[in-house]
Amino acid sequence: MEKKSLADLRRLVCENKKIKIVTIPRKKAYLKRGKEGQPHDGEDIYTGCYKSYGLGWSIKKHSYNNPFFNENEQEAFEILLDQKEGSLNLYKLNSEFWGKFNIKITKEGLDLDLNNPADALMYRVLLTDPRFAKSATEKSILEKEYLIINESEQKEQESILGKKKDEANDFMFKLKKNKRDMYNVLRLLGKKPSQDASADWLKSELYKIIDEVTVPKGKNGLDQFLDIMKDPRQEIKLFVLDAVDVQAILKEQAGYKLEHNGKFVGKRYEDVVEYFSVNNPDVQQERLIIEEIIKH
Repeated sequence: MEKKSLADLRRLVCENKKIKIVTIPRKKAYLKRGKEGQPHDGEDIYTGCYKSYGLGWSIKKHSYNNPFFNENEQEAFEILLDQKEGSLNLYKLNSEFWGKFNIKITKEGLDLDLNNPADALMYRVLLTDPRFAKSATEKSILEKEYLIINESEQKEQESILGKKKDEANDFMFKLKKNKRDMYNVLRLLGKKPSQDASADWLKSELYKIIDEVTVPKGKNGLDQFLDIMKDPRQEIKLFVLDAVDVQAILKEQAGYKLEHNGKFVGKRYEDVVEYFSVNNPDVQQERLIIEEIIKH
């Protein structure tokens, strides 16, 4: 790396971000909970204690795990942390620097300011450790003991979530006035509510879905709800569901076919929706026939 000023080196490895490391409490059968189900003090880290973490060694690669984002960072950290050239070499098993490198995490967690080179290096080391979840979606993985929170990203995500919640509540304000509409939205969300379900029950189920904002994989309930409410093909999708319910469209092992003429219209539900979305006179005539069957 060509010689750079300290300011240039700081710009290379530092950034204007604050990171918080928090423990992910795991209920342990051998630790009794307190009054009213309060967590046991030792479910994460006992008060007054800490756990230490360093940079892991890879037997397969015969080196320490690489925490650097690019090939120039090793030298930059060595200069900024006032270390000798080569001190942060990842291939020296008996490295004095990495052998003594220690990150202590207490029950309160750990705050890192990435404008500080030492904190920036600690952050990189923690990213290499599989025990640290890089996002809330990884919290359910049992291997994860800690969650890495980017405070600026978290605030931005909270702002986006707040806007989505407001939008969902606006939809619900109109939706909860009509029991049939609530029933249909639940159907479009893949639920199977009873036609005799009360309006209060339907409303409660929709709010449960809206309140689901984190899932390990796929879309959460809030995003699914908003997708359904904004879907321009909502009416066609309901038409297909109604037709299947009255068996005007038959669902068989090979796919879906029309009951009145045996015509195959798709292997999957989405294919049937696509079929009836086409502005074709013959298709629209078939839809009119099925709508009459649904009415009766």
